[in-house]
Amino acid sequence: MKFSKKIVLSLAGLLISGMTSIASAEGNVANGQTLFTQSKCNQCHGTEVFTRPDRKVTDLAKLEAQVRRCDSNLNTNWFDDEIKDVTAYLNSQYYKF
Repeated sequence: MKFSKKIVLSLAGLLISGMTSIASAEGNVANGQTLFTQSKCNQCHGTEVFTRPDRKVTDLAKLEAQVRRCDSNLNTNWFDDEIKDVTAYLNSQYYKF
């Protein structure tokens, strides 16, 4: 099977960009903790919301969606990478998905 150089380079670029997005999806836990603390997230609720047995957040995607809702409600105006950082912090601290 013969592939053109252009196709091979395009596929390599897609592979590299895919690996970059996977790595950045994890988030920076330390920065997430700082953002979480500075935003006063616990003014609306305590940490019991993270640990209660009947919690609605049951996976990482739902956790990120909830962080986005809180970001909107608190007008913190976080960038996507900051939302991922806070999600990573909450996951490491409470959820463990």
